[in-house]
Amino acid sequence: MNFIACDGDWSVGAAGEIQCAGQLVAITGEEIREEISPGLTDEEAQLLLDASIGLFALVFVFLVFRKAITR
Repeated sequence: MNFIACDGDWSVGAAGEIQCAGQLVAITGEEIREEISPGLTDEEAQLLLDASIGLFALVFVFLVFRKAITR
């Protein structure tokens, strides 16, 4: 998917139209993703998600066992 970006400032004209003070450029979704998090690849993002889910499950199991023991 492509997006339109402005290398200057966006503004709104008197009639309500959107104006770019610089030059319009087309960028892809991948370029936006690289700009937001330049060092995180898709594989690294998946590993981070897997680790987060594993940590959540571990804490949940710990809390269930602790509650069972204290009864």
